[in-house]
Amino acid sequence: MIKERRGLWILIVLLMAMVWFVTAVPGIAADQPIRWKGGSCFGLASPLGKYTIVLWKENVEKMSGGRMTIELHDAGEIVPPTKLYDAVKDGILDFALNTPAWQKGKYPAGDLYYTLIGGITEFNDLILWMYGGGGKELEQEMYKDELVVFPLGLSPPEEVWTKKPVKTLADLKGMKIRSAGLCMDMWEKLGASVVLLAGGEVVPGLQRGLIDGAEFLDASMDYSLGLHEVCKYRFGPPVHMSNNIFQLMIKTKSWKELPPDLKAIVENAAMSASFQGYARFWMDSIEFDQKIRKYGTVTTKLSKADQAKARQMGMEILEKKAKEDPFFAKVWNSQKDFVKKSRPYYDLTKFD
Repeated sequence: MIKERRGLWILIVLLMAMVWFVTAVPGIAADQPIRWKGGSCFGLASPLGKYTIVLWKENVEKMSGGRMTIELHDAGEIVPPTKLYDAVKDGILDFALNTPAWQKGKYPAGDLYYTLIGGITEFNDLILWMYGGGGKELEQEMYKDELVVFPLGLSPPEEVWTKKPVKTLADLKGMKIRSAGLCMDMWEKLGASVVLLAGGEVVPGLQRGLIDGAEFLDASMDYSLGLHEVCKYRFGPPVHMSNNIFQLMIKTKSWKELPPDLKAIVENAAMSASFQGYARFWMDSIEFDQKIRKYGTVTTKLSKADQAKARQMGMEILEKKAKEDPFFAKVWNSQKDFVKKSRPYYDLTKFD
């Protein structure tokens, strides 16, 4: 009887040792890949999907050697795009591709993670500030412990489409423009009224006369949407904003459970996908810009005087917003300080 009990205890100890060995020794537990489930605020087949979150998924799975698998759902498949923030924060999803403008009610400073209205910052400024000037760290500070965020996805410059000719800023007065985010203040300051419409409602809105013009995205996305078929005119530079930097949101618990090397892979995969996608996005924009011109769209560029006027209006809006929200002011001051510090060398080395 004693021998039987002793044998039973030896068996239990051996089993416990095996469990410890499987869970603690690298290479054994790694046989079971970590699986993350997430979604996208943009359609996966669109440039905004395939040149951002789809590339990130491919990079993570390749760089991890199969130790991580990414279950990626299309826009609206699990929750509406505007609800992705809540879905990740509440633990329904492990991750999501998001645009910070959709949380502007809770996080007004999210509007600063684009090239700023009136051309106040150039995309070169924004990228350098984001990755090297403290922007990435401030974005994480904005979300505190609710989420883990990384930049994911860079889009080319945008344009503005109208049904009426726009040669000067004064021509915008009285127009109804589709817009969102911080840009709304800019259009209103220019004398236009703003109408909020989802991407799929823009063309029908133009056809029905609900709006007279729209800012949406770059030439490739605008052409795919069919804006050239309902608007005879487009102009630039866009006075609202130009480029976008989107974000990868990650559930805090899912992030904490990753070993350090996989954390590094997730972050590096996002940075790699952003710049891979940006190059491909630009190539599409160049191709579709040519198609738009051949279609016969009248394309104009604002004068330097109007550009300067827009820049001044943008500064006034941003300074007003900074007085209303302390964290907005913190991010805005960080951007201003960075541009002031970096611009002398930038101006020295570029051709006028």
